[in-house]
Amino acid sequence: MTTLYRKIIVATDGTEYAKKAVNTAVHLSKLTGAKLYGLYVSDVSSITPTSVEWELVAENIKREANAALSYVIEKADAEHIEFESVNLSGAAAQEIVQYANSIDADLIIVGAAGKKAIERILLGSVSEKVIRNAKQQVLVVKSPNPENE
Repeated sequence: MTTLYRKIIVATDGTEYAKKAVNTAVHLSKLTGAKLYGLYVSDVSSITPTSVEWELVAENIKREANAALSYVIEKADAEHIEFESVNLSGAAAQEIVQYANSIDADLIIVGAAGKKAIERILLGSVSEKVIRNAKQQVLVVKSPNPENE
């Protein structure tokens, strides 16, 4: 007998949208017995600070990553789920897909911010890029946003 999922990745940035995705990922991991990987990606590609500024930026990024991943750790620990936290740097969608491939993940879970259509066209979204590029199944956890309906 095979299990539905062995390895589930949940991408988080610490937002409320991501927390909803984390809650779903923890629940699904518990139901399936899958190991959960909490993934935070720091996108520093547009930052070109001096060395002094870089230290401040790096410290802030580290704080944000720790806060985002601590939420996943707290939820996974409460449910006694096997868990690993991962902090990467780069373009979020690309790093999520590459990491999923590197560990042979079965499922990627991401949150959706409920952007308006024009924002999606102009900016794109991490979840849409992951859906387009991942070979794994992708579960997008939408958060209702009455302003965009």
